[in-house]
Amino acid sequence: MAGAKPKATQPHLALVDLLWDYCGFFDILLSGGIMRHFRITLFVLGVIGANANAQEYVIMPDSTNNRLVAFSAFDGSVMNANVFALAGGTPVHAMQVGNEIWVSEQLGDRVSRWSFTGTSLGAVTGQMDNIRGMELKDGVVYVCNDGTGNGAPGESLRMFTTGGTSLGHFVTPASSPFGILSYGANLLVSSDAANDDVHQYTTGGASVGTFHNSSTLNFAEQMNYDVTGNILVAGFSSNNVVVLNGASGAVVKTYSASGARGVLQLGNGNILWSNSSGAHVINVNTGASTQVYQGGGRYFEVVPEPATMTAMAAASLIFFRRRRR
Repeated sequence: MAGAKPKATQPHLALVDLLWDYCGFFDILLSGGIMRHFRITLFVLGVIGANANAQEYVIMPDSTNNRLVAFSAFDGSVMNANVFALAGGTPVHAMQVGNEIWVSEQLGDRVSRWSFTGTSLGAVTGQMDNIRGMELKDGVVYVCNDGTGNGAPGESLRMFTTGGTSLGHFVTPASSPFGILSYGANLLVSSDAANDDVHQYTTGGASVGTFHNSSTLNFAEQMNYDVTGNILVAGFSSNNVVVLNGASGAVVKTYSASGARGVLQLGNGNILWSNSSGAHVINVNTGASTQVYQGGGRYFEVVPEPATMTAMAAASLIFFRRRRR
């Protein structure tokens, strides 16, 4: 007979609920082993479906206190000031890669890997030096590299599979790269270069040309889209957040933001940004900033709330363990 049916408390679980009811009938016809795999599959689908309604968080590495911080994706308020401890090495960018959190370490010259609960899963190492922001696009993790130590290729984007296997690199001669943003089929790369704030490359490394360069933006770091499709850029030396037209790269608007490093638009329309003193929220109506966190602010990334991430990882683990038996 089919096992105990989980209660479908969300509308998106209705299909899972219905299919589970049929398990009792088909269990008479099929082996229990097949049905066990089917029921586990339904459980995994249910967890993934539940994630669609889960609250999102914004995570940021604190490079002063070496910890991961979580903010509300709606208003930027601090949800957890110490999600888990990091390994040091000046963490710059934390992002979800599959069922892991990857953290680039600028001085550690590696990308550390973590479970959602903070268990170290090792690191991606080799041929990296002075690394910064990252981007996941079409199953490839791109990492900004600047130095030549450890056999690293200098100004370039290093590339890895989501399992951590090296896919080589391509050079970015127009850019000392600090941030990467998926842009259609291509990539935008922000830079501290005075004459090339944001450059566009193909994923194979061919230069498409300068996307934006002006005296308004200087030493560009993290980039993110706003709700309209325009691009927010943190200007470290220009002390601002610059809004660029998503199609032309022209300046749309600027906000004062001293020493800006990270930037992301919140659900309420305001802008979360970071600098060496912490994280702040810009009221887009007044332009005023309010500090919401003290520490070493770095790049932001939106992820599912921690409980959902953990549940997804657990569901996947159960599923694959059962398949191996």
